[in-house]
Amino acid sequence: MMEDSAREIQRLRAALEKKKEEIQDLRRLVNKEIDRDFPPDLDAFSEKELDTFIRELILSGKDFTESKPDLKPIKSHRKSIGKPIVLLKRMLLETTFDNLDLFLDKQVRFNRQSADLGRALFLRLRIEKERLEKVEERIIACEESLVILKSKLEDLSAGLEEMKGRRGGHL
Repeated sequence: MMEDSAREIQRLRAALEKKKEEIQDLRRLVNKEIDRDFPPDLDAFSEKELDTFIRELILSGKDFTESKPDLKPIKSHRKSIGKPIVLLKRMLLETTFDNLDLFLDKQVRFNRQSADLGRALFLRLRIEKERLEKVEERIIACEESLVILKSKLEDLSAGLEEMKGRRGGHL
């Protein structure tokens, strides 16, 4: 049993290393970080993993509140009108382009995380609903048993009273 577990762990480690190498190959191929987040398979999560995932998503939402970028140094190769062009470029950069790109990038990440969070919360709600239905079934079964026990208790009580009546008559 232990050997099987050890072999399975080794196989999983090798598969993980292979996946890591594939991702590194993709990064080298595109010459930058891959920006696509792949949604996790939430159905495969345990309840604890699901709770941790939800907590991390909620906490990571704080990263999206600040959207002020760092300004890049701007230069112009034109001698006579270079300064006004640099000033105009900086104004545009400060007011629109960088903020817009940064905002859109953050918005895409936020949308992905919001979708993941929505799916995770939906799954968590479904789990809790199933638990509640099981509890309700158990309560109904207990109520039925209670009715049966109450009926038997009344029968026993009536039998006891009858026995007392018979004993009292013979004394």
